Amino acid sequence: MAAEKKKTSEKKAAAKKPAKKAAAKAPVKKGKKTVAAENVTILVPRGGQVIQYFNLTPALPTDTGHGDWIFTEEGSTQDIETLTVGFAENPLPLERELERAVLVISMVQNPSSNGTWRFALGGVATDHGDEDPNNDVVVDIIDNGFTLIAYVQVLENSAEYIPFGFVASFTDNQTGVVSIYESQDPGIIPVRPA
Repeated sequence: MAAEKKKTSEKKAAAKKPAKKAAAKAPVKKGKKTVAAENVTILVPRGGQVIQYFNLTPALPTDTGHGDWIFTEEGSTQDIETLTVGFAENPLPLERELERAVLVISMVQNPSSNGTWRFALGGVATDHGDEDPNNDVVVDIIDNGFTLIAYVQVLENSAEYIPFGFVASFTDNQTGVVSIYESQDPGIIPVRPA
């Protein structure tokens, strides 16, 4: 009986040994996105939706040129040059209708600018009159101009590059003068299949 107890306790001890840890993987961030050298890719799962949060820090022009607007993912300081939204190959029309990426962009105020920034005049302006012929991107401004929401959907197999700038107003705290400014970037690429 003592021998059986010893075997049982050895089995329990063996069962309690910690398992080997798997090799460390790169951290997976929300929204299934990949970051590489100022380019961000958001992958929308088949039949699903993704909500991704961003920050926009505008800047007034300087004597030497336009201001340096910073467009970043929430929690990051890396400026985004191009944002790709990829969709899976999907033959089902109903699922394609429901698939989308919701991009929530918050205006970040710089206290040293002595004024208030808000999205204005639709929030974005493309380089040319019809840069989005497939109408893949729809934009709303909410929260009294402090938040812009972009809905990205790609219903047909296609890839577009839409160069645009954010459009914002700046209200000077001392004079109350409102001026409109546009950023020089980024670009968005809605694509199916990814």
